[in-house]
Amino acid sequence: MKLRKIGASILAMAMATSMLAGCGETAAETTTDTQATEQTSETAEPAADTASTTEEAAATTEAKNIEATEITFWHAMNGNLESVLSEITDEFNNSNEYGIKVTLVNQGAYGDLQTKLQASAAADALPDLAQAYNNWLTPYLDKIVKLDDFVANDFDNWDDIVSAYRDECSEFGFIHAVPYNKSTYVLFYNKTMLDELGIAVPETWADVEAAAKTVMDSKNIAFIGYDDLAGAVEASLHQNGSDYVDATGAKFNDDKGLETFTYLSGLYNNGYARLVGEDGYFSNVLSNQQIASYVGSSAGVSYIKAEGWDLGVAPLPGNVQKAANMAGTNIVMFSQDSNKQLAAWEYLKYITSTDAVTKWAVGTGYLPIRQSSYETADYKAYMEENVCAAACYAQAKDFFFSPTFDASNDIRSTVPSTVESLVYDKADAQTWLDTVVGAINAQY
Repeated sequence: MKLRKIGASILAMAMATSMLAGCGETAAETTTDTQATEQTSETAEPAADTASTTEEAAATTEAKNIEATEITFWHAMNGNLESVLSEITDEFNNSNEYGIKVTLVNQGAYGDLQTKLQASAAADALPDLAQAYNNWLTPYLDKIVKLDDFVANDFDNWDDIVSAYRDECSEFGFIHAVPYNKSTYVLFYNKTMLDELGIAVPETWADVEAAAKTVMDSKNIAFIGYDDLAGAVEASLHQNGSDYVDATGAKFNDDKGLETFTYLSGLYNNGYARLVGEDGYFSNVLSNQQIASYVGSSAGVSYIKAEGWDLGVAPLPGNVQKAANMAGTNIVMFSQDSNKQLAAWEYLKYITSTDAVTKWAVGTGYLPIRQSSYETADYKAYMEENVCAAACYAQAKDFFFSPTFDASNDIRSTVPSTVESLVYDKADAQTWLDTVVGAINAQY
């Protein structure tokens, strides 16, 4: 395993995934929501008898005997996101019966937060709570408070949390976090152009190919692009019923993998798909009507300038099944003091309640983490006005997250450049398969 490469690859991973956040954020707010949260049990399992386990057991048995205390919560929310988080936190501080005060500490961008958490873990000076991606946590997983007993004994309907988020928060064999700011990839498209050409919104790969041919024949432009090439490969494999990677290597060196790369290579080799190039993000290309659609973060809706044409947003097309990348951080508890654990848990329950989740989602554009929030009058009204939110909701059952393990950051860093080279070379499907498999396996 390449443990020595984790630090060097963190920055590359963060840069590669800087677009992924909630529907409708500003540029400052979309710094690094990523779905590259990857891990395996062989590096994840801490010793069973840890201080966290002992303190957690004490906390759950002393439930509600909470002394007034201050809780620190490190986050990377900026602009409007920070304003909404502060408002919800102030409501908790003013309403809880225990005298708990949660102090929010903005650590800047996600990269800053990650660096500070790692340094604080080494110095045994972690905050009580912090936002984090799973792939940040492997160096100090033994310092995380296990939340299984809290969830089992004092949480309002854990099953109401979107299933993929629950799975991600228990990836290491125990519940290590609660989900919070979540997002996904969607298909943005020029509705005016598709309507003019009589093209229905594509729901399958075959639909994409047919629509792409029509657009090329009529407009001489590409139909589709992908802001995140690593995410595109991973999602396409899942859409074709294939696994992507695990701690042992690539899992798609087979007929399913070849079928997937036949589809992807065909799009590029026929001119149906294009790379973003100097435009940076496909929101710029779509805004200029130089492409008919693209797959990108739900955050991208705020960057698209639909002047003289109408924007559409749809779930990702699938093949044998639907699959959509999800992303965003979770909230992790580090406090080793039993009273602070109880206090922090009260806050976590509050901000993940249906009412608070709905307020957060409507106010920020992040996706609700609870099914019940989608059913509230406020969020239904929000979806009626926000085509991006509606598209995200339509594919919530199809979300997946990337597994976390030592090589996962390196894989996310190397796949985009590998795909770009294959596109430039107009490589065939078998070459795509062999090259991508080889590039991934070289990271182990």
